[in-house]
Amino acid sequence: MQDSNPPVQSIKSLTIASLSATLLAGVVLITAVLPAEYGIDPTGFGHMPGLTSLASPSKTANQSAVSACPEPQTVANAAQQAPASQWQDTVKIVVPAGEGLEYKFHLAKGAALEYSWSTNGAALYFDFHGEPQGDKTGYFKSYKETTDSQSSGSLSAPFEGSHGWYWENKSSAPVTVVLNTKGAYRILGLM
Repeated sequence: MQDSNPPVQSIKSLTIASLSATLLAGVVLITAVLPAEYGIDPTGFGHMPGLTSLASPSKTANQSAVSACPEPQTVANAAQQAPASQWQDTVKIVVPAGEGLEYKFHLAKGAALEYSWSTNGAALYFDFHGEPQGDKTGYFKSYKETTDSQSSGSLSAPFEGSHGWYWENKSSAPVTVVLNTKGAYRILGLM
């Protein structure tokens, strides 16, 4: 005859199982969920299998969109653009009407970033700037701040951290920015 009483687990074994499950959930959260859902990759692991590319901002009718361009786009002021084969990365960023957004790269101190961006002729206010890694004071260094429909140049990062653009669209229609870059960086994307 079988014993009808199921085995009873001790408090110690239940505590160990609970702590193990919590630890495993934390590891999955940090290495997979945050990079895939929010583009936050504290360990760098999410970038290796491409999980960070899955992250996209929640879409609403008036929110920005970013897409990688397999072929560089023909845009206004093409004469000021470098040849397409020179660029390492090309991305299209839609800045919604009456809104602003940031697009960033992580650069080590002294790392180079060459860039060229343009719109279809619509001018945007922009601030090309950098923020030191680990700084909690809100400090940032502006490299170029103006209103224009295009900009190009290069940067040798004066410190390790995030570097990129804040674009603000003060018009009543969305504006698409085509950004071409090359250098020693890790793409952080929309911030």
